[in-house]
Amino acid sequence: MKTFRLRMPNLLIVGLLVMLFVPQLVYAEERAGTQEAADPTSIIGSVSPADGAMITESFTLISFTLGIPITDTGSIIIMVDDQQLIEPNYVHGMVFSYCSNLQNGTHSLSIRVLDHDKKLLQEYNGSFNVRLSVWENSVLEAANIEADSLRLSWTPAKESLGYRIYGNGILIGAVNGNITSFDATNLRPNTAYSFKVEAKRSDGSWTTDGPTASVSTFPQDRINPIIESVFPADGDSLTTAWPRITAKVYDEDSGINLSMSMVGIDNRMVPFSYDEASETLTAIAPRLPSGTHSLLIFATDNDGNKTQYTSSFSVKYEAGTPFLERSNKIRAALDTGDPADVEDVRRLSSEFAELDEITDQSLIDPIWNKIKLKLPASVDKAELKRKLFHIIVTIGSLPYDQQESALKTILSDPEFLWTLNTLAVAGGETNLTMEDTLSFIFGDGNNLRGIEGHVLYYLSELSPIELFGLLGDHQKMTDVLMKAITNQLSQTSYYKISSILRNLNVTAHDVQSTLLNFQQRLKHDGPAVHALTIAYIRLMAQESVKVSSDGHQHNYSLKVSSIDIPPQALKWNKVSGSSHFSITPDGVVSIPEEAYTATAVIQAALVNPYSGVNKVIFQKEVTIIPDKDQSVIFQSIMNAFESKLGEAHSKLKDATTHEEQTLLLLDLVNAGKQAIKQIKPLNLSQAVITEGIDTITSGIVQAASSLLVF
Repeated sequence: MKTFRLRMPNLLIVGLLVMLFVPQLVYAEERAGTQEAADPTSIIGSVSPADGAMITESFTLISFTLGIPITDTGSIIIMVDDQQLIEPNYVHGMVFSYCSNLQNGTHSLSIRVLDHDKKLLQEYNGSFNVRLSVWENSVLEAANIEADSLRLSWTPAKESLGYRIYGNGILIGAVNGNITSFDATNLRPNTAYSFKVEAKRSDGSWTTDGPTASVSTFPQDRINPIIESVFPADGDSLTTAWPRITAKVYDEDSGINLSMSMVGIDNRMVPFSYDEASETLTAIAPRLPSGTHSLLIFATDNDGNKTQYTSSFSVKYEAGTPFLERSNKIRAALDTGDPADVEDVRRLSSEFAELDEITDQSLIDPIWNKIKLKLPASVDKAELKRKLFHIIVTIGSLPYDQQESALKTILSDPEFLWTLNTLAVAGGETNLTMEDTLSFIFGDGNNLRGIEGHVLYYLSELSPIELFGLLGDHQKMTDVLMKAITNQLSQTSYYKISSILRNLNVTAHDVQSTLLNFQQRLKHDGPAVHALTIAYIRLMAQESVKVSSDGHQHNYSLKVSSIDIPPQALKWNKVSGSSHFSITPDGVVSIPEEAYTATAVIQAALVNPYSGVNKVIFQKEVTIIPDKDQSVIFQSIMNAFESKLGEAHSKLKDATTHEEQTLLLLDLVNAGKQAIKQIKPLNLSQAVITEGIDTITSGIVQAASSLLVF
């Protein structure tokens, strides 16, 4: 007797696993004990392949569910085309076997279940059809992929009167049987497609197991973003310790994807902001030491196209320059804010100056009591304590209007240098440099954050609500500062000052106690620290601007380093400008649809959550130019100025005093300046813009000349 054999032994294992882990196929379970009479109609069930089923393989699994316990059966015989298959297997109510070498056509299937006495319990007779695939080892491939088209090609089927091509389950084309390629067109850009090809058999039927291919079309935008006008330029030499990185970054088609773009200095990512209106990227570098530094700007558009810009620049400054630079910038930021903040800082400086260098020395006892135990006998401890306290008082009482010169004097003062050196030597460090001090306070621009960097890091971990609650709360700000100092002092392997303080047994608690002594002694400490905090935020604030699709609306937000200032912590308003220009308290700037352009000065104030005075931290003149025909906008601006010019000429004729004429002329000059500001950003040729500016200038000159006539 001919016996069907398994094509692959591994298929038996697969079949076993299927029966074990697919409980819905299980219709019977084994049981021991006494036998019960079986319902003959339920002994053989769920036969596969089902009667009349079509299969496309030359081998198949023959299976059925057994409705009685296997112990109630004597033998099970499975036959295909009157040929008995190998002994079937039984797993959890399922009986199965395999047959192979099937050919095209109809095949009979017979199943007989016998009891122990060879008595037939139930018999099944049916048939199934085999139509072997014409697609053996066929492959479908995609080439010439574009945003809206691609070419499909495939290895031919064994027989075919034609082919049908499907894309994502939908018929998209058909070709004759001698053609094995197809151009798929009218596709959507940046879209995933699953293609399939089916062949028409000689009997007119169509295959269902043709080859498939998955492919994505390219985005419509195939042009990389543009990065230009970068500062500092390649090879530039700077004298600032905190360079401001700027670049014009834009993409004409899909726009810049900020989440996939970055700025890096010396292989370290630097937080940046982006103004969609001016297409300007801005990043404030961390404190950089003197030397050469690498710059990387990486831009990605919304369709995944990328551009990378790399360069290097150098920084060179004298040892104490960063202290002077940061002091000057903070003072400038103070001066542009609330005058009351300046007064608070002045009062604190005066309080420091009033401290008695004899009776108030106890303020530094928490750290001094640790330091003195480590000093050699040769050191005059009382004199050293006096000098240390004197340095603290001198720095705290620097005259507000003479800070730079006074700070230079301190940094070069022999007594200052001797005191620090004596403390460093007592702490086991004989080579403490100014760079070590800068790194401790400001970081090194690379791996070391410094106290400033640690404060920013801990602030970045706070939620928007926590950040908002921090504003105006002096104690919470002190807690963040102490957390930063504690972390800093623990890193003795990276910071020499941390190592010195550890060797002197000075702990973070000692530092905190010393700070607390000064805070309790100085009445204006809290207001002054708050004022300086606001000035720091004002100095470091960077705006991000998102522009609506039609350009009529700009959404403003602010961040400091990598920290987004919570929207609820800001209140925006218009200071001056066009009547067409409006801004909501949450920073949404807009102009009406009928307006071609508008300019205004806007500002953002930091809201005090404790009912204090709001503090302005950002101000800028903004021009909105909607996404309309630039030449139409240009003509609208020129028409508006010409109307203003005609009005001025008419009023000048009627003006009877020199004062009236001067005011009219000044009004015209301001209108001309405003028109020129609106023209300059337009995306027009330089010749057109120059001609417009010349026309406006000429009109003002003619109006002024008319005063000589009337």
